[in-house]
Amino acid sequence: MNPFNPTFGDIPKIFLDRSKQLNTVIKGLEEPVSPYQTTFVYSLRGSGKTTFLSDISNQMSKKDNWVVIN
Repeated sequence: MNPFNPTFGDIPKIFLDRSKQLNTVIKGLEEPVSPYQTTFVYSLRGSGKTTFLSDISNQMSKKDNWVVIN
């Protein structure tokens, strides 16, 4: 059974902890000179790309000096 079901942003039944990757990207976005200023996220269909980007968007929208457009 494949746990990766494309539900476009819904939290899956099996959710792997991505806090390390999430924090790496967020820290990179906050630094003036960072390789994460331009980021390309790719993976298999249904593997959580949209959820990962939604998590980044939610975290960044809480910051006073950021405007997030979804």
